[in-house]
Amino acid sequence: MSNTINTDYKCIISIGMRCFTEIFLKSMNLKKFSCVFDGMYSTNIHDIINILENRFNYDDLIYTDSISDTYIKELNLKHGNRTIHKNINYKMDDLIYSYHIAFLPHHNLNDIHIRDHFDRCFNRIDKIKHDKIRTLFCLFIHPAYGHPVYGKDKDVAFNDINILKEYLKNNFNCRLLVCKFKQDNHAYNWKCVLQDDDLTYIHINNNSHEFNDNKNVLNEIMKFVNVCESKLLTYNEI
Repeated sequence: MSNTINTDYKCIISIGMRCFTEIFLKSMNLKKFSCVFDGMYSTNIHDIINILENRFNYDDLIYTDSISDTYIKELNLKHGNRTIHKNINYKMDDLIYSYHIAFLPHHNLNDIHIRDHFDRCFNRIDKIKHDKIRTLFCLFIHPAYGHPVYGKDKDVAFNDINILKEYLKNNFNCRLLVCKFKQDNHAYNWKCVLQDDDLTYIHINNNSHEFNDNKNVLNEIMKFVNVCESKLLTYNEI
């Protein structure tokens, strides 16, 4: 590891795995603009990389407001219209499963206004990449959380974290912050498991996905990685 790490972050961006990352960043006033992964449900590092590389192919998307199934209609009324991706979290013969772990559980890309929103988000990513704006990408993992029927969220192997790190460092001026929320038999509240030139990997000894349960720890971690809110670019600046 270098003696000095560039921590002059201008952007802090959620890169998954669920919307908790975006919610936590927003609650700390570190989310200054919307971005692509804010409300996504990711289960695979390679899917994240593919989206960063290729955006969306709209031919691969299924809109739950266009499905005639009676139970899906009831779920839409209860939880809202969702967007399913044919190549991500999808079972062709199980629409209910595909609804509950939908790729975009909070966005209906059948709405042109939502599509425009995502186009703007992708354009921000392109600008950050092109202008080499110093960015802290945040990947928060909650392997103890999940759907009561369809199982817990995916954990992420360290090898896959390294794959994501390598992709990001080769394409962006950035650091990857990974926080795994998993309660174990340890005395500490959180611990830096690994830090090198491009990655900070933190274990948070807590299963909770509620911000207030993690607020103090997250503030300590952001201080540890030298985040300065006043230096972050705003919506109008990016």
